[in-house]
Amino acid sequence: MKNVLLVLSTSRTSDEVLDYAVEKAAEAGGALVALYILEKELADEVFDAFTDVGFIGDRPSVQITESLMKEYRQRGYEELGKLQIRTMEAGVDFDPLMEEGDYVTTVLDTMESRDIGLAVLIKRKKSRFFNYFSKSLAEEVKEKAPCEVVIFKEE
Repeated sequence: MKNVLLVLSTSRTSDEVLDYAVEKAAEAGGALVALYILEKELADEVFDAFTDVGFIGDRPSVQITESLMKEYRQRGYEELGKLQIRTMEAGVDFDPLMEEGDYVTTVLDTMESRDIGLAVLIKRKKSRFFNYFSKSLAEEVKEKAPCEVVIFKEE
């Protein structure tokens, strides 16, 4: 009886992805481990974008960082709560996690510590130019994962 890991994105997760993960956990007879990662790098990307367009200066305040991280945390609670309702309705055990850290390291550590047999990841949208020169974090996890990994594309 292996668990299924669902790594939630900072954007809204599609119903298709949620249903898939719950179904696979039910089929496996294990728990659905939902991991919401708070990445400080995402806040840094927002600052870079706002700085590039001249919306904010070169030195954004700590308050802006704290505000963005608070928003990400709140979004995580909402996503985990929505998923908990689905698992309850399906009769699947639910293990919600919210971690702050590096995406790849956090996902791989969770796979090892939670007896994961299948991981469901969401690949973030990137520009074609950026995709050409680098692989996604989801693909990097898939290469290093000790279990099966299914990747959905972000909408």
